Amino acid sequence: DVDGNWSLGALASLVYIIGLVTIYSFANRVTSTVDLNVSYYSTATIQVKSFLFTCGVFLLGEHVEIESKVSANRGKLMHAVVEVGRKGNGEVIAIGKIWMALNKLTPQVSNL
Repeated sequence: DVDGNWSLGALASLVYIIGLVTIYSFANRVTSTVDLNVSYYSTATIQVKSFLFTCGVFLLGEHVEIESKVSANRGKLMHAVVEVGRKGNGEVIAIGKIWMALNKLTPQVSNL
């Protein structure tokens, strides 16, 4: 955002993608989202500074730790919890809870 913090939408997208990958790696099946809940407790600073005479973009900000785990497996329903915290002091930035429904589709390897 304009203050140099991660936007809430970016945090929600991060939580969703990490939760999806966690459940997919556990079940190895295509899933559909049933419920997504994200609770925000703090903000994380990310500042993008670009320099006119150099060809780089430098990201200055805080380091975060992301922990994700499958907390429930109810047959065709799975639940994952994703926690985003500040590295160093462990302060919680956001916690996401996601329920996903499994279907019978499995990834197919291309024969090309």
